[in-house]
Amino acid sequence: MAKLAVITGGLGALGHGVTSRFEKDGWRLALSAAHEAERAAHKGSGSVDVVDLTDLVQVQEWANRLENVDALILLAGGFAMGNLGEMTNDKFDQQFDINARTAFNALSAFAAKLSRGASVVLVGSQAFSGAKGMSAYAASKAAVVSLMKSASLEFKPRSIRVNAILPDTIDTPANRASMPNADFEKWQKPDEVAEAIGFLCSDSSKIVSGNAILLGRV
Repeated sequence: MAKLAVITGGLGALGHGVTSRFEKDGWRLALSAAHEAERAAHKGSGSVDVVDLTDLVQVQEWANRLENVDALILLAGGFAMGNLGEMTNDKFDQQFDINARTAFNALSAFAAKLSRGASVVLVGSQAFSGAKGMSAYAASKAAVVSLMKSASLEFKPRSIRVNAILPDTIDTPANRASMPNADFEKWQKPDEVAEAIGFLCSDSSKIVSGNAILLGRV
């Protein structure tokens, strides 16, 4: 039977690139949707469950419905600008909920479901070490990198490798709308990011674990 990849945020702009890459390689897919309308709009292959990824109980129930998992790819997240002097508790909590809490919940819920030799990929950001005007986002992505490091150590005895990719700006409709004057040619494309994720979930990366991998054009 084909390997199973679980992908959170798999119905978003980056998610479409990643799911296409894994479908091409013959993986079976299990995807999360934020709401029923998003699930209904999905036209690709794989199962889709409506899951509130910020609710650990719901994520555990989703995991319990699935078989053993060979790849866990955590794309779910979000971005918001905000200077420190403008930041509210609600905005700070929102960034941690959608970036760090969703990653923690998935790692926790799927820990026992991961097959020996499986691969886990988280999505951090090059802002994780701190960035002007996006303090809450940067801090939440720093938490994602720390979760990756901890998971790589905890899962190592089962030969499960855990890595994080750190993209710069990804060329998505939302990013184009928010930064209309940017040079889009310098941005990373979803299918390019998907290739990096595909490598980390392939046998070619079986000695790669515990790394925060910068992505960018040269």
